[in-house]
Amino acid sequence: MAIAPKQVDQNSAIPIIIGVTGHRDLRASDIPQLKNQVRVILKCLRDNYPATPLLLLSPLAEGGDRLVAQVALETEIRLVVPLPMPQEEYENDFETKESKDEFKQLLSQAWKCFELPLVPGNIGGGIQNSGSERQRQYAQDGAYIARHSHILIALWDGEHTELEGGTSQIVDFKLNGIPAPYAGPRKPLDLVDNGPVYRVVTPRAKNPNPQGIPFNLEIRFPEGWTSSESLEKSYGRILEQMNAFNRDAHCLYEKLDPELKRNRESVLGEHELALLSESARYLLDQYALADTLALHFQRRRRLTLITLFILAIVAVLSFEVYAHLLAHPLVLAVYPLSLMSAVALYLLARRKDFQNKHLDYRALAEGLRVQLFWNLAGLSDEVADHYLRQHRTELEWIRNAIRGWQANAEPGCVLGSRTGEAGASLTMVEFVLKRWVEEQRAFFDRATRRDHGKLARRDHLAQCLFGFGLVLAVLVVTLHLLLPDFGESSNWRSLIVVMGITPAIAAAIGGYAEKMAFSAQAKRYEWMKALFDRAANQLTNLLKQKDRASSQQLIFDLGKEALEENGDWVMIHRERTPDVYKGA
Repeated sequence: MAIAPKQVDQNSAIPIIIGVTGHRDLRASDIPQLKNQVRVILKCLRDNYPATPLLLLSPLAEGGDRLVAQVALETEIRLVVPLPMPQEEYENDFETKESKDEFKQLLSQAWKCFELPLVPGNIGGGIQNSGSERQRQYAQDGAYIARHSHILIALWDGEHTELEGGTSQIVDFKLNGIPAPYAGPRKPLDLVDNGPVYRVVTPRAKNPNPQGIPFNLEIRFPEGWTSSESLEKSYGRILEQMNAFNRDAHCLYEKLDPELKRNRESVLGEHELALLSESARYLLDQYALADTLALHFQRRRRLTLITLFILAIVAVLSFEVYAHLLAHPLVLAVYPLSLMSAVALYLLARRKDFQNKHLDYRALAEGLRVQLFWNLAGLSDEVADHYLRQHRTELEWIRNAIRGWQANAEPGCVLGSRTGEAGASLTMVEFVLKRWVEEQRAFFDRATRRDHGKLARRDHLAQCLFGFGLVLAVLVVTLHLLLPDFGESSNWRSLIVVMGITPAIAAAIGGYAEKMAFSAQAKRYEWMKALFDRAANQLTNLLKQKDRASSQQLIFDLGKEALEENGDWVMIHRERTPDVYKGA
């Protein structure tokens, strides 16, 4: 049954982005069958991921682009239109009045429309001619769609052509990677992570005999999407994790709404929101949502871990009491009951996935934080291109989620200031220094001292308990040797129970500290504090020199370092699972 988002609207949920490319010369007789196949694709996605809204990227060119857009709008899917060039210029490609009217009618129903910038090397006047510059604009539009869509629907005959910006080239972008100048440079060993192509075998006026069975659906994946499972199942797991986030947001939004507002204001105050563009506020809201959910599951994870250790101590205590003080069946029954409760709690926590949700949602929030401040500093780079690339299996969904949210913002329009003045960028860099670099430096300083303190206190307490147990053991042995009747007294048996339980408590305290990775975490926080120290000092000097380019480069490099550190932090904690058979 589909989940209707009541508290969280489509703006907040991670969308599944569907791109489209297709031939312009579709045959009128084929349109009903093509539309039916598109409906099947969209219905399948909705049924499989009911908590997740769908969003279509379509430039509304004639033919396949408009056909898929029409089906999407009929099924209440939001339409986002990235235009390859200014609208008036774009409409010159539509020769008939009917075609132009159809374009405008679909455009009027779009949720959002924006114009892509000129391809490097193109000039405004050059795209007015039907030459290479204009074709490069179309290719850039297709590259944008291929890059930002989780799934690309291609109404394609299967023939590879050399046409710049053509359907076959857009499919190639999706499956084999996007080359320069439409994307940054790629390394030879980089895997393509653009997601699958849903090809509907499509006849066209120029080619009525396509490769494959007409109107059949073929799913193709980029090279590198390999696993022991089927490719569809592997990629489906990514979409399911996005759906799980949306489901948690739907269920917990009302309960956590006050905390969400506090977390948003901890990054930027209400008076500062007026400085931001709509897209920047959108990213801030997404960060606050992910951060709030991460904190919620962090509390659940800690409570689970503490309870597991307490149950383990209760089990040991019941056994000691039964063996030395009160040999009653009910006392002994506490032992298996405690262990069974621990197993039940562990299985519940694993089914609810408290630990991984805390870590994954924290990684998602940190990625969004960096994206927000990159954009405020005037950087057009996308976090998804730099984040968690070495952790493809467990955390791939996070990069897809960030890319999905990023597709809701116009490229180059999340730059912070609404003024558009040349000097505003430098002002926003100063803002980034204050609200990100300096505040993160202060956070890591507090966190370092906090975790070192926690570790020192727990180590001290564990050592004291262990030492107390050892002293007590020596005392009991000594009294037993000196006083032959001491072994018959209840005091002796009580001391035996205390002697047995204190090392168990000490072990539980040490185990909790190890599971929480206080030592490794404190070292990482210390290193990050030093990193943000250096960044704050250097950025302050660059701003004094009014060197905006170097300031932006430093913010970019700092963001990459922060992303790498956070990815490593997540993996450190993922390895410390609360396994019952390992003593929690």
